[in-house]
Amino acid sequence: MVDTREHILQVAGKLFLQSTYEGVSIQDITRAAGLTKGALYHHFTSKEQLFEEVAHNLVDSFHTDFSALPANSLRAFYTTLVETTRSRGAAAREAKRPDTQDFGINVYHLLWDAVRLLPGFRVSMEAFHTLEHSAWTDAIQAAIDRGELRQGLDARKLAKLFTSVPDGVNITFMLKGGPPAVHDEILSLWETLYLALKA
Repeated sequence: MVDTREHILQVAGKLFLQSTYEGVSIQDITRAAGLTKGALYHHFTSKEQLFEEVAHNLVDSFHTDFSALPANSLRAFYTTLVETTRSRGAAAREAKRPDTQDFGINVYHLLWDAVRLLPGFRVSMEAFHTLEHSAWTDAIQAAIDRGELRQGLDARKLAKLFTSVPDGVNITFMLKGGPPAVHDEILSLWETLYLALKA
């Protein structure tokens, strides 16, 4: 059984993903949640506070414990990363949370709204990207050091290539309106890049 606060976050998250921050009113949220304004304000002081939590939850859903990924092979690192991400999407659907793939390009609209409206949100996004880039740089450098990848490659620049692939694939699939094969496409592109760099 989902508690009231979590129910409000789920409903508001879906509405914000379907529209924009400005396009969703407190009345829209209370109506969709089947609650009164008083019940909503018992848990959240404002629409902005509710939106901020929705946005941070969305970013948190992207986070990966990179230290838990295999360290003995770059191929195992990115393959496990794709499967972990795929499993998170399945878990979101199972928990009846809004699955970001169902909302296409609106995910990026929500994130832009958060950067525009919420002080400090850009900082949390940058921290996530710094952590991601560092994990990839370390994994690539380790692969170079052990002879899995060719010598003389720039691990930091390659990390930027690898980490740019998911955003590019997601945006392309979202614009085309069909996200079902996103994970397979990301894995295919990473595999192509890996084979081109392999020692």
